Amino acid sequence: MLSFAIPSGWRRFVLPRRADAPPMPPVQRARVQHAAELITAFHGDVLSSFGHRKTSGEIAEAGRACLSEDPAASPLGAAAVACVIAGLLGGNRLEEADAFGDYWRDRHGLPFAAAATAELANLWSSGPGVTAAAPDREATGYPAILAGRIADRLRRAVTAAAPEDYQQVVAALAGVRGPSLPQRAVISVMAPDEIAWAHEIIGQVLGRSDRWMIKMLLLSVVTDGSLGLRLAEETSTWQVTHDSRLLYTFVAGVGDASVPALTHWLDEDGTADGQKKLLGALAAVGTDEAFAALVDRLDRPHVPGAVAEVAARHPDRALRVLAASDRPAATRLLRTQVVSRMDLAAEIRPQLAGPAAERLDAVVGALTAAAADSADPADLPGVLADPPWITPVTRKPLVVPGLTAGDPARVAWQPGEREAWGQSDWARRHGGSLDFARVARLVGTPEASPWDEIAFFLAAPDELTRPLIERWRPADVWDVAEWGRALLARYDEAAVPVLTDCARRAPVTVAPVLAPIASPEVALLTAGWHGRLRSVRGIAATWLSRHAAAAARALVPVATGPVTGKAAAARADAEDGLRALAGAGHAGEVRAAAEAFGPEAVAAVEEILAVDPLTILPKVIPDVPEWANPALLPPIRLTGGRGTLPASAVGHLLTMLAMSRLGEAYPGLDPVRAACEPADLAAFAWALFTEWREAGHPAKQNWALDATGLLGDDDTVRRLAPVIRAWPGEGGHARAVTGLDVLAEIGTDVALMYLHGIAQKVKFRGLRERAQEKIAELAAALGLSADELADRLVPDLGLDAGGSMVLDYGRRQFTVGFDEQLKPFVADASGRRLKALPKPGAQDDPVLAPEAYQRFSALKKDVRAIAADQVRRLERAMVDQRRWSGADFQRYFAGHPLLRHLVRRLVWLRIGESTGVRLAEDGTFADVTDETVALHDDEEIAVAHPLRLGDALPAWAEVFADYEILQPFPQLGREVEALAPEQIEERLGRAFLGVRVPTTTLLGLERRGWHRGAPQDAGVQDWFERDVPGDLTLVAGIDPGIAVGALDVLPEQQITEVYLDDRHGYRGYRRRESSRLAELDPIVAAEALRDLTEVLR
Repeated sequence: MLSFAIPSGWRRFVLPRRADAPPMPPVQRARVQHAAELITAFHGDVLSSFGHRKTSGEIAEAGRACLSEDPAASPLGAAAVACVIAGLLGGNRLEEADAFGDYWRDRHGLPFAAAATAELANLWSSGPGVTAAAPDREATGYPAILAGRIADRLRRAVTAAAPEDYQQVVAALAGVRGPSLPQRAVISVMAPDEIAWAHEIIGQVLGRSDRWMIKMLLLSVVTDGSLGLRLAEETSTWQVTHDSRLLYTFVAGVGDASVPALTHWLDEDGTADGQKKLLGALAAVGTDEAFAALVDRLDRPHVPGAVAEVAARHPDRALRVLAASDRPAATRLLRTQVVSRMDLAAEIRPQLAGPAAERLDAVVGALTAAAADSADPADLPGVLADPPWITPVTRKPLVVPGLTAGDPARVAWQPGEREAWGQSDWARRHGGSLDFARVARLVGTPEASPWDEIAFFLAAPDELTRPLIERWRPADVWDVAEWGRALLARYDEAAVPVLTDCARRAPVTVAPVLAPIASPEVALLTAGWHGRLRSVRGIAATWLSRHAAAAARALVPVATGPVTGKAAAARADAEDGLRALAGAGHAGEVRAAAEAFGPEAVAAVEEILAVDPLTILPKVIPDVPEWANPALLPPIRLTGGRGTLPASAVGHLLTMLAMSRLGEAYPGLDPVRAACEPADLAAFAWALFTEWREAGHPAKQNWALDATGLLGDDDTVRRLAPVIRAWPGEGGHARAVTGLDVLAEIGTDVALMYLHGIAQKVKFRGLRERAQEKIAELAAALGLSADELADRLVPDLGLDAGGSMVLDYGRRQFTVGFDEQLKPFVADASGRRLKALPKPGAQDDPVLAPEAYQRFSALKKDVRAIAADQVRRLERAMVDQRRWSGADFQRYFAGHPLLRHLVRRLVWLRIGESTGVRLAEDGTFADVTDETVALHDDEEIAVAHPLRLGDALPAWAEVFADYEILQPFPQLGREVEALAPEQIEERLGRAFLGVRVPTTTLLGLERRGWHRGAPQDAGVQDWFERDVPGDLTLVAGIDPGIAVGALDVLPEQQITEVYLDDRHGYRGYRRRESSRLAELDPIVAAEALRDLTEVLR
């Protein structure tokens, strides 16, 4: 007896059996009429087919009798008529012929209809004529496909027939049942309760790889679990999961024994819809085996939801099966179940033994201990003990009507900003060939080209453009980040209405372009973005601080205005903007602005600023999703050993995190951070983030990612950075960009180190560029260049001043050192280098040894993350001839505990004296003769390029060989050729033209600091580029280009040109008057020649 019960939602899909006692479906009159119309419409064609030489005499005679409505018409004749009409209808209209089932039932009765359907499965027609199909034929072709469709409909009538009528149907089918495999399959579909027939046809096709369509038909017939599994293994998984009728009928027939087949399909199917449907089927099967199959796949998307569904219906089964699983995810879910069902866990416990009993005991014990360790409510931060959103405080805001902002729009440039923005290449690229007078006549009309309009306003004379710019509103804001800057640089205040209009339509794109503009309208836009638009919140905050006084003057009238109607939303945005200004240190500007509007405005603004930040709540308090179950998250201890947060407090903390965003955390998090152990908060945030990922990254709950930035630590950074690097390849670019913000929010040396690593090297261009922008923002805030910030971002990793670390195990100690690639190693007390750090033993200190072992593990992770980057950075500095002051060199390189290991393996150049020096083991500097040299703070130092060392190069090579100093990258032995200026064009610009190489070989340039160009038409990257000193870029054009994400599509590339361009110049196809390669520094040219030679030759 099967325990499986067909879910009510499946009923309309499942093909019944007689035991289901289905109701007799009525004959549908409309279908009968349509079949009659088809016969009339194709009467001549059908007769012609019966007269064709390919049609056998028996079939032709039977068919004509049916067409003439002879009372002696046979099922074979009816099938022949339907066969010809099916071919005439074709695949697009085949479903119309389904009506023949109802037609035959109406005209001749159910036994006749079933026999005709069986006969149809045994016919074949390819063009004119009808023949009997080969007995061994697959169930392809319109006749067999149509027979299968009609069989599905007739099955409902056959299984509902009265016993005597059913026997007549079986007799009619037995009368026509021959050796044809498609016919036998169709007969079993209509009469699935004839088990002997079913087993016979199943046995005939199993093991054959060429009869999968027949096997698909038989999935709705089989009832034996082992036969069902064999059919499942030999059928199309996609077809099953995309046909609810087939899948649900199979499960209904095989019942509890369908689990192996369902898990086979589940492991084969790669579609989200298919996975969900199969998981739903497994969840519907009421056995421990089915639930265990789900639990075994808990690490897959969508499975946790199916498990939760079954657990809610069958909590006892959930406890048994989860306890029996050794998977960590199962243990987490077991904890969730036990939390809310302690009594049931006690009932289930006697049924368990061995590891299952031990797991349940461990979970119950941990929960009991956690409850006993819960902190006293009096020790909790107030925001967790009595959250303000439980009993919100209402306030009646002061309204000061009639205030207006009177400041005119103005553009406040920072030094050099206007000049930089005005250097756009847009005008040069698009303005040269335009008929300016013609474009002027078309501006603002439907006939105008958006691109021509933009080029016109950038390149045309003032006398044409200025009279028109006031009323111009661009139809297209694509690429506004570039042309918008150039427009503002040219027109100043006259461009403000244009860009403000663009900003309303595309805030994410246009917000950065508004940076210099101070106007009431932009202030209101920015305040709204700050409060409501996460993607530009940081840009909005920067704008508010840059124009604090002007912003306050614009926001005060709105923040004190009406609190009802449309004005209410604007007031809320303005209030948020004023509080943001005050929070960023501009409270003075806010109060000064209020005073200018009078005492009532001052009172209203003071009230706004005095509002308890904890009571500023969103209109709708976000719900905490089911996947963020406190029972699944690690405990959080209060400092001072005062216990752990109780479940209710953890729930309130989750609510606060759901209300928080990076850069705008709910203020209640501050007292929580002060009261709780930082490491516990970080572990809690990471566990929450993990649950979010396993739930499928629901966008509405991406605050779980933000939480890692608000509560995370260096260990969080080490775990998150690899995830950020991988996300773009999984369709998660937006998540990855937010991940960069998380690293910046954590803000420790380690976090910024990993952020800089992503900015330097990650295979996804968009992510790399966004990381570079983030680094540039941080550098600008400190008044540094990106390179100067990078110098300051290398952490010391806990090393001592000599660049080492002692690992204390108590009775024994080990010393950490580094090789030429910054790979750490350990040496014992005798100085002997070990293969690996020994694990703590029984004789080691039980506290010191594990801590030391973990410290070295963390050190290896951190060094692995930055070592290659630091080596590349120094090599790039040598190539680009970057210089440092003596003071900065000492502070950030020679005196840095980690980088000094690289510094001492290189020759450095004293620019003022053109003298090479090296850092000796004792921390002093020596020249090539080993004489001690003193470096001064005000002199300039650079990594010595071998071409700069001249005649001293062989001597330096001998010194390093004598001291057995291995270099982190080729310096003294670098294969590089000096080029005279007149040689650069020939050796670099023309020597490689026409060279063909495999696409995969060309990617070797990326390891040498080159990057693929931006995708052009059809997502093809047409060039490689490498930034060089002087705000220039060296470009190598390729043809046909690299298809993004599909390297094998265009497997070979040809070099088409090599040229020098402005850093932000246009790289698309255009005629170049000169390669400009003569402008290259000889060393940069020599290095470029080295790169191209190594990759292309």
